[in-house]
Amino acid sequence: MFFFLPINTDAPIYYWPYGTVGIIVLNTLLFFLLPNPEDYALVHGSGLHPLQWITSNFIHSGFLHLLGNMIFLWGFGLVVEGKLGWYRFIPVYLAIGIIQCASEQTMMLGSDGGMSVGASAVIYGLLAMAMVWAPRNEFTIFVFAFFIYRVLATTFELSILTFGLLYVGKEFFVPLLFGFQMSSQVLHLSGAFTGFGIGILFLKLKWVDCEGWDLFNVMKKDHGTTDLIQHHNLLPEAEYKLESVTKKKKKKKKGANISSLEGDFNEDAASQELRRGKSLARIRKLLTQKKPNAALSEYENTKQQLGGFELGSTDLKQLGDALYRQKLFDQAGPIYDQYITRFPELADPVRIKLAAILIEKQQRPRAALRTLAPIAPGTLSESLEKTRLKIERKANQLIEEGVLELEGNSW
Repeated sequence: MFFFLPINTDAPIYYWPYGTVGIIVLNTLLFFLLPNPEDYALVHGSGLHPLQWITSNFIHSGFLHLLGNMIFLWGFGLVVEGKLGWYRFIPVYLAIGIIQCASEQTMMLGSDGGMSVGASAVIYGLLAMAMVWAPRNEFTIFVFAFFIYRVLATTFELSILTFGLLYVGKEFFVPLLFGFQMSSQVLHLSGAFTGFGIGILFLKLKWVDCEGWDLFNVMKKDHGTTDLIQHHNLLPEAEYKLESVTKKKKKKKKGANISSLEGDFNEDAASQELRRGKSLARIRKLLTQKKPNAALSEYENTKQQLGGFELGSTDLKQLGDALYRQKLFDQAGPIYDQYITRFPELADPVRIKLAAILIEKQQRPRAALRTLAPIAPGTLSESLEKTRLKIERKANQLIEEGVLELEGNSW
């Protein structure tokens, strides 16, 4: 026997999961305190009972049923509530349960009886929302398996999209092997479809900020290109064109040595200019191939070998963004820092991205606030301003909690 349980995620968590924890506590208390929990179940074949559309989501048939659901609720709730906050998460949680239970009870009006209980439908709905909002992020999966002579306990990382497809797909393929169970498959699949619809609705109405990493941008291979990090198009080819080294007619000067030195100097300058151009072309090609680490190595090596070699604003920002998208935050940080130093007038969006790294990955709230401080009021887009406020709230929260912070850059 084995279990695969999502216990953590690397998806951005903007809000601590107060609502998720509260719902877990409520489900647990009701399991132990209610004398007759079946009185609150969703009953089939005896009409419509709206109150049951709410109560049945908080009732469980046994301790293992409760334990499994609450573990999955924690994993999926982290992602969804992390983007919504408890004040929007709880209404969404209830809405999934009500819609699913109303649909199930309506479909079962002609049945001969039976009932269903549990938070499974809502949990499948939350999983579907996580698949829409953060498909490329990962769950940390705890694996527990025990055999006759051996017990295995370990963890591994799996993308949210892959995990969701496995679990939702299971509801389609299990009936092919063991037969269709109305109370189980309908409950899970209808919950998943409900969550999927709500996830898309929130995304299209821009009620949730996925920073361009939602399912649709990933499918279009356009992920990461949001208002948070505004990507510029590559400069026109002419702007990358190397200055041609032309031989100019020189006035005759006395002394062959002086003429020879001038020729050597021009030849060396032309050679260095050519090497810079080739390096820039390699960097751009590596970024196109989604190899930002290799592009960074090329950039650093060329800087070391050729004095004065620097990427322009567009190339430097694209390098930082490419590193960030591949979660190479320790490498992206100094590139963003360099960009802010060299191009302060263009740096407001980059300041926000760097501040997010300082908060989420390095727990350096004061450094994040210093990074955001130069941004003038009223200069950001609505989306960027929203993100800035989230970062500032998180930074102030960490400061109030007494987080220790080292001075200086940690990269």
